[in-house]
Amino acid sequence: MSAVRDPRTGDVVGHITLLTSDDVPEIANRAKVALPGWSAVPVATRCTILRELARLITQRAAHLAARFALETGKTVAQAEAELDRAADTLRWTATAATQATAGRTIESGDGLHRQVLVDPVGPVLAIVASNFPAVVLARKLAPALVMGCTVVVKAPETTPSVVRDIADLATKAGLPADVLQVVYTDAVGSAALVARSEFPLITFTGSHRTGQLVAAGAAGHLAGCVLELGGHAPAILLDDADLDTAVPALVASKFSSAGQSCAAPSRFLVHERIHAEFVHRFSAAVPDLDRQPGGTMGPLHTEARRDEVHALVLDAVEKGATVITGGQLPSGPGWYYPATVLTDVPAESRVLHEEPFGPIAPVLAFTDEDQAVATANATPFGLGAFVFGSQARATALAERLNAGRVSVNCATGADPMSPLSGRGLSGYGYEGGLEGLAAFGRLKVIQQPS
Repeated sequence: MSAVRDPRTGDVVGHITLLTSDDVPEIANRAKVALPGWSAVPVATRCTILRELARLITQRAAHLAARFALETGKTVAQAEAELDRAADTLRWTATAATQATAGRTIESGDGLHRQVLVDPVGPVLAIVASNFPAVVLARKLAPALVMGCTVVVKAPETTPSVVRDIADLATKAGLPADVLQVVYTDAVGSAALVARSEFPLITFTGSHRTGQLVAAGAAGHLAGCVLELGGHAPAILLDDADLDTAVPALVASKFSSAGQSCAAPSRFLVHERIHAEFVHRFSAAVPDLDRQPGGTMGPLHTEARRDEVHALVLDAVEKGATVITGGQLPSGPGWYYPATVLTDVPAESRVLHEEPFGPIAPVLAFTDEDQAVATANATPFGLGAFVFGSQARATALAERLNAGRVSVNCATGADPMSPLSGRGLSGYGYEGGLEGLAAFGRLKVIQQPS
């Protein structure tokens, strides 16, 4: 048994039973046995089930959000918004499925007719992160199902309910037995799942260190991987950036879910001409903790995460950084940490090299664009980036950044229509867009005389 805790108090609010490595062969075999029946279901029917699941999630979002917020530390509004995003992902995927599964014909003039078919890749192992479990689940489950794959979801043990609830709704929407299985397990059980040859594709969202273990385990049976790993996103503000646009956009992106997002800005590179004004306006706009009147930012998800965030701040301060706001462990229950803005951060500080995954915003000054680009790209991560400035200059600079997605004069999250992939330690493979659906298929060419 594993305890589930409320991040706002640290109190135990439930328990879950963990799968053991001895249970893994049966789980994997059930996914394999269910594959022929599910892959034979017409694509249109699969899409109907997906749309019905989206409808049920939307219909019951308010009910689901209460427990979801309790386990994650999100506000109820944030939990409801994430459920809405998950439903939107399901709907878009159902719309795109016909194109993704259509295949094509090739007429080459050599007397042969070639037909390219799209088959399901097979049973899929989907490992879901705890920070956005509903959206991450939807981005893996939706393409797998419409492409005809069965799915075993290794759900996060610390936020179990929302994944289980969505799986229950999938059954109500008409999904057959064993097409979707949800399990909870520890590191030993996870390694056993990854090593099973029944899974030709493993899709994982989480830290780069765990992603490396997943890739190594998958290599034993040459399974493909889609790895959406950590990030250390730079936010670059040119000297002509519109701070009325940039400040609220970056505050929202940085501190939503207490900064626990691999795509959130985590290094703020600001031209020296506007550095002081940006620091003043940004630090004045950061959210208070939600246990205070009017506060909107919840706690960190675990005590260990809170302690690591504080360690990053202490390291920077010991090396010479200045704390503009935050930076102190608050008294009282729960794993709260205040929104923290740092300036004068030395280059050797850990927070500039390690993904903070928390509400820390180090703000650095730069003098020219080449310096900003060099600093932004001086990281092994390459998931996201942000640029604010006049449209032409900002767009030109965005093209020089080593990142899978660059937001220019905006700071919105991942959408279901666009492919997202990391570079370097941020992973490989695509989620979202037609490219994301393609990962769950494999091609077969049938050729015959014309």
